[in-house]
Amino acid sequence: MKTTHQHAVDTDMDAVLFTARLATVGVLLLAALCAPRETSERAFRLLDLMKDSPEPPPPAPPPPAPPPSARRRAQQGGR
Repeated sequence: MKTTHQHAVDTDMDAVLFTARLATVGVLLLAALCAPRETSERAFRLLDLMKDSPEPPPPAPPPPAPPPSARRRAQQGGR
């Protein structure tokens, strides 16, 4: 059973943690909306990470370029 003092400490700690989380989200939103483009993109990525949802897959790599000999043949008209 918690004493009155322990309950008050828990309540105070909850308030401190809530305030810290709220301040963090506020700073991130402000950075996402008002900062330069690079900082804004980073802030949006951090906000996405805070949602507890899986991260989207990275973009697919570009297809490999054909070998130089195939490019030369295509430029020469397929000879």
